[in-house]
Amino acid sequence: MSEICRGDDILLQRPVAIKLLRDSGGSRSVARFEQEAQILARLHHPNVVTVFDAGVDGGERFIVMELVEGPTLRELLDREGRLTPERAAEIASGLASALGFAHQHDVIHRDVKPSNVLLLPDGDVKLADMGIARLLSPEALTATMSLRGTVRYISPEQVRGDQVDSRADLYSLGCVLFEMLVGRTPFEGDLAALSYAHMHTPAPRVRSIDPTVPAAMDELVAAMLEKDPVDRPQTGDEVRTSLDAATNQAAVMRTAPMEAAPPAPTLPLPVGDRARPGPRVWPRVVIPLGLLAIIVVIALLVSAGSDGRTSAARPSTPGDGSTATEQPPPQEPAGLSPQAAAGLVLETVSDGVEAGEVMDHFSNEIRHDIDEILRELDKDGDVEKLVEKLGDLREKVSEAFDKGEITSAARASAIDDALLRFAEALGDVEQ
Repeated sequence: MSEICRGDDILLQRPVAIKLLRDSGGSRSVARFEQEAQILARLHHPNVVTVFDAGVDGGERFIVMELVEGPTLRELLDREGRLTPERAAEIASGLASALGFAHQHDVIHRDVKPSNVLLLPDGDVKLADMGIARLLSPEALTATMSLRGTVRYISPEQVRGDQVDSRADLYSLGCVLFEMLVGRTPFEGDLAALSYAHMHTPAPRVRSIDPTVPAAMDELVAAMLEKDPVDRPQTGDEVRTSLDAATNQAAVMRTAPMEAAPPAPTLPLPVGDRARPGPRVWPRVVIPLGLLAIIVVIALLVSAGSDGRTSAARPSTPGDGSTATEQPPPQEPAGLSPQAAAGLVLETVSDGVEAGEVMDHFSNEIRHDIDEILRELDKDGDVEKLVEKLGDLREKVSEAFDKGEITSAARASAIDDALLRFAEALGDVEQ
């Protein structure tokens, strides 16, 4: 964990921001903190927070950075809900520029989200928090990538634990742009639901929520949120170019005068055609026929619905004379006992520890909590309170993922699912 304080550069007489490492939690946190300083020091760009100094003072590690007085994008969205397409494009363009520059220097951010975007008083933006950024070195590409991006903005490949490149940042930026335009992220829900949606569910179109968003911007967001990185824009420069084109298109459409369409030319009909009926009779014929077809379809549906033997109204069962081909719904698997469900949770956590995806101290905490719940259950404790404790444990899993104590979104989702099954098993006991 780290803390940011305001400070003063006595030599150059300027205010600065000082980031301090608190509760380091071991060598990994120290290495991550030092890597952030090294990465920021090599990225000199107008839209990236500038690092002035880094070091250790009295055993305390620090990074001295430029002080940005404005709010974060998260604070702005919480206050205003959504932004105009022009302002959203302006912010996204600055972020795309920062990401493009970082990618050219073999750095991927991996945690692009509104709380890591600082807004300057002049309207410009700064990308901050390189705490989980990663160098695109050959070693990094062949290693298992840590997954700590906030789940509402995380790319499908990060959820799957695949190798991650710069296009993951562009997916996250697409999620941020989506939220700026409509006031919410593409997907909502708990950790498991979000993980599944990012991997499998097509993102809604922006214009399906707000039709006033320019069509070109809607197309860009849809492309940025493609599941396959190959189908997305490939660079930050591509995103900037598309944003500029969309903004210019919207400006032209907004300022162009509305000209009345010229009247259609009246062509003289041949003499032989003057007595021929014109095409105006078609609406009088087509519309009644269309209505008649709709009435017939509705009548058929009503007739089918009134037959209690149809497969739509009632699944067929052996020996009832039905000829329907639909299969009966699959039977639900037998429920687990609370003890078996608890074992499933612990097994999932243990597998995560062996895979290097779950920190030992978090594993110990969750084992202690599960053991305590089982002891209370043996003593005929209040089942409702035990279910509430499992709800708290699910929250703890989500927090552990955000803190990096669980480094795989898929593993966090699996633990969450196991805890949910444990809660269902307890509910069966209560019934």
